[in-house]
Amino acid sequence: MSLVFVALAVVVLWVNLAGAGLAARRLFGDYSVSRAAALLFICLACFCTEHFWGLGPRLWVLPFTTTASLWLIWRCRHVIRENRGAEGLFALGFLYCFLWRFTFPDINSTEDKMPNLCLIEGYMRGVRLPAPDLWLYPYLSNNYYSFQHYCAALIGRLLGVGPGVSYHLGFCAFTGLMVMLIGCGARALCPWRPGRWTVILALLVGGSGVAACARALIKEPYSIDMVRFLGGSIMHNDLTPLGERVSGWMTRNGVDPRDLPMEPLSYFLTKGDFHPPLSGFLLLAFAAALMALLEADAPGVRRRLYQGMLAATVPVALISNAWVLPLQCLLVGGWYAHCFLSGRRGFAVPALAGAGLALALEIPFLMQFTQQAIGGNASIGVTGRDDHTPLLGWLITFWPVLGVMAMAFFNSERRRYALFLAGIWAAALFASEFLFNHDVYGGAWSRFNSTLKWWQWVYAGVVVTLGPPNLGSRSRLCRFGTVAFLLPTLVFAYDLGVQYHAGLQDYARKGHSSVGRMSGAAWVEADPVIRDMISELSRRPDGVTVESGLRMENTDSPAVTLFSNKQSLLGWPWLEDIWRGGYSEVILRWQAINALYDGTLDDPLGWLLHNNVRYILWLPRDNVEKNAHFGALAARISGRYYWHHMYGNDKDFAVGFWERTGPPRGP
Repeated sequence: MSLVFVALAVVVLWVNLAGAGLAARRLFGDYSVSRAAALLFICLACFCTEHFWGLGPRLWVLPFTTTASLWLIWRCRHVIRENRGAEGLFALGFLYCFLWRFTFPDINSTEDKMPNLCLIEGYMRGVRLPAPDLWLYPYLSNNYYSFQHYCAALIGRLLGVGPGVSYHLGFCAFTGLMVMLIGCGARALCPWRPGRWTVILALLVGGSGVAACARALIKEPYSIDMVRFLGGSIMHNDLTPLGERVSGWMTRNGVDPRDLPMEPLSYFLTKGDFHPPLSGFLLLAFAAALMALLEADAPGVRRRLYQGMLAATVPVALISNAWVLPLQCLLVGGWYAHCFLSGRRGFAVPALAGAGLALALEIPFLMQFTQQAIGGNASIGVTGRDDHTPLLGWLITFWPVLGVMAMAFFNSERRRYALFLAGIWAAALFASEFLFNHDVYGGAWSRFNSTLKWWQWVYAGVVVTLGPPNLGSRSRLCRFGTVAFLLPTLVFAYDLGVQYHAGLQDYARKGHSSVGRMSGAAWVEADPVIRDMISELSRRPDGVTVESGLRMENTDSPAVTLFSNKQSLLGWPWLEDIWRGGYSEVILRWQAINALYDGTLDDPLGWLLHNNVRYILWLPRDNVEKNAHFGALAARISGRYYWHHMYGNDKDFAVGFWERTGPPRGP
């Protein structure tokens, strides 16, 4: 994919985002809030509409929206000039994220990259929602909080780019908005410019407390070691003498160390996983900016609008990142309690209106989502005695934000606001330690998902909400004390640089690079035969596809199907099994696919036709035992499936795919 094409897509996206923000500015006032509010409303409105009428895979409005945006930019150029700092922060976040995504664009089997692309690809079809589940034909994708993926797909449908590019541009746009909103909140409460940059950098490239002292504990620390030092990850082979001692203090005889990860925002941005925690961070930044503007005495009408938008972040969290819904409720509900106790009035009606409007736009989605997804995965339990975080490890992880919270007591100008925030975050830390979500994990990993999702949000929440008022205080102890706690975490920027360099070295070792391949498929297309197969399948009509290599873990399969924009009969079985609440059909289908490829399926032709399978892929990994199963399968399905040869001699080695001829079912 040419750099010119990517640059053009970025410029057009930027122009349209700026135009939407300028159009909303007359209503919302603040430049940063207007851009975020405009994007949120447009996406929510389209999300609601498409549950009644699909708008198609292409939104043919780009020439009109771009023309209108350019006109607004020219007409309001003085506004952009006055807010060049905010626009610069958007550029900082967008381009920083783009640097990582452009250099390491592979959407592979690590983390949840492929499932996230699958969700985006489903939404890009533009059909009436719910979109088809591309990893479980013929079911619908109504079992996951996927509003973030819908937003990325909407960007792709507007620009006319593919799912992979939509994935990466959505990631960058979310990050740019997030940094812009963080700067907005910091500017409202902190006139001291170095203080504002301390907050922004602590979130963008700063690490946790572990990252700040990692070199005292680990001889050659890698970023994953620094964000997952707790639990099972404390068992390192390269600990320093101090690290050995600390590790010993955090283990107990007869108890397996609990795996308790905490991935700060800075680390999350580098992984390239377009996962719902990104939405959680964005909603947190939006809420923090709105609270800061309200605390800074926003004027009358806009004050009511900000109160309403703040309340709207709660229902949006449910469809974007349901994990942080309780925490978002705590933060927003705490704000309204703070307003009431402070004698402020006039917030109840706007809050109810804002939450009600957002909820009304979400109802078509929630009517199905709440039946499919929440019931089996929302059981909150009390942390058992053996599952608690070792106190020393907890302090090593959270000491920077604990120090920021302590500095709130010395904030003479905004003591009530700062203490309110300190209380909210103390409650959140307490809840995340003594409560956890029952999910599929158990034993040493029983709290794995809970700490992974909650700790990162709470850590960022302390910095983004409490950092600005503390750093804006006239009290030197409060101001410089907060700097003293946050500044050491910036050493993580060096480790991120090391990680970036290591990624480039890995390209050199492999002999090929994915740089600039924004489709995300470079890793699988490194094999020219597979590249040609993806190209060939992409041009063929839609159809259900079967691909081998599925296991109860992350696998490279069904990457060929995914990047060919085809629907799989089954994607990752372990993930669909979780999403569908242990649905037996998932396991039966997985077993049947394995039997198809190893030659033990009783009636392969009947099974394929019954499941409406159009394409059957035969890849290099299927050539086992001198390709003994190929001829037998070809003979049994040749009456209805035509073989497309791609490579080999079609005997002891073959690569290609079968395509169904005629209607899906036999007479």
